Amino acid sequence: MQNKKRIIVGLQGAAAAGKTAVARKLSRKLPGKTARISIDVLRDMSCLNTLTSKQSDEYITMAKKVALNLTKSYLNEGCDNVIVEFAPPVTANKGFADKWLAQNLKKIGGRVFLLHTSLPTVIKRNKNRRGEFGQGNLPRKLVEKIYRDYEKYIDKKDFEVIETDKIGADKTSAIILEKII
Repeated sequence: MQNKKRIIVGLQGAAAAGKTAVARKLSRKLPGKTARISIDVLRDMSCLNTLTSKQSDEYITMAKKVALNLTKSYLNEGCDNVIVEFAPPVTANKGFADKWLAQNLKKIGGRVFLLHTSLPTVIKRNKNRRGEFGQGNLPRKLVEKIYRDYEKYIDKKDFEVIETDKIGADKTSAIILEKII
């Protein structure tokens, strides 16, 4: 009997870049059982949204570390695929947790993609953002700050970059599927 190919996909990008929409599309198209891990949801489960911005950043960093072990656990428990939605990098950590998670997902056979989007596109998409996990749209100043941190701390060499300004989740997920299957 031939072993099935296990697929691990990491998605990084600015807030409102489309990570959740792409993850949802991928999870529907990948063969077998697929688990989705959202760093934002892990953070929210840990701190119940009652923290200061600095404390929230600490929980995001911890969630990125937990995501690797959770990915391995899902695969060990019979999931065929795991999709990890990174949260944008945080100031206190300067993107080190993102680099660490990307490198470690690659070590276990994953592919990590950066959904690169310009600030004007992110601002436009944020206005219509509902967020599958309840994120909703964010205040413009926060979107701009998160985007500046994303641009400052993400090293594009750590990711396979997909320019998503002019394409939506359907096309982005199709590009990723072509690369991983």
